[in-house]
Amino acid sequence: MSAIVLVLLAVYGSARLVLWLRGQYRLMREQKRFPCLPSRPALPQHLPTSLTRLLECCYSERVKLVESIRAIARVLITDPDVPLGCVRDFRYRVAVFNAWAAASRWIRTVESLDEVDRHRLAAIGFDPQSFLRSSESLGATVRRTSRARALEPFDVDGVRSTRATINLLVRELECVESRLSSFGEHPYRA
Repeated sequence: MSAIVLVLLAVYGSARLVLWLRGQYRLMREQKRFPCLPSRPALPQHLPTSLTRLLECCYSERVKLVESIRAIARVLITDPDVPLGCVRDFRYRVAVFNAWAAASRWIRTVESLDEVDRHRLAAIGFDPQSFLRSSESLGATVRRTSRARALEPFDVDGVRSTRATINLLVRELECVESRLSSFGEHPYRA
């Protein structure tokens, strides 16, 4: 009986090792396709202080969101359980929590703006509702991952959906940054 168990354990260990090596090879090949960290935008000179602070927050939180996307991409490539349809890597949980924290910090910054600045944002076409909807979706994922036991598997499609949600948040912040950068232009300069 123990010889059979030993053979099964050896087969299981070999399969895990092969899948891990496959993931490491794929990571070396595909790492250059990961999204690049964004570059810091130039701060407009005539932007009000609170909107300048919002622009700086957009950049810093967008960097954190892109780092989360990169971590999830790394997990989807290297986790040996992905070919089996699930993810058990703890880095996925960390990436989800970091993305949620970044989105929450940005929302708090927007909520701290006064009415005049909110009207200025509305005048340039910014509507925070789409960001809030995406962050609520991410919040549901955070609740699921925080309640999960250690090494509990997450469905690969759900992990990819989470990555797509974080991508939406990044695009929203890029849009806000570009609109704020154009808003700060002085009206009397060409």
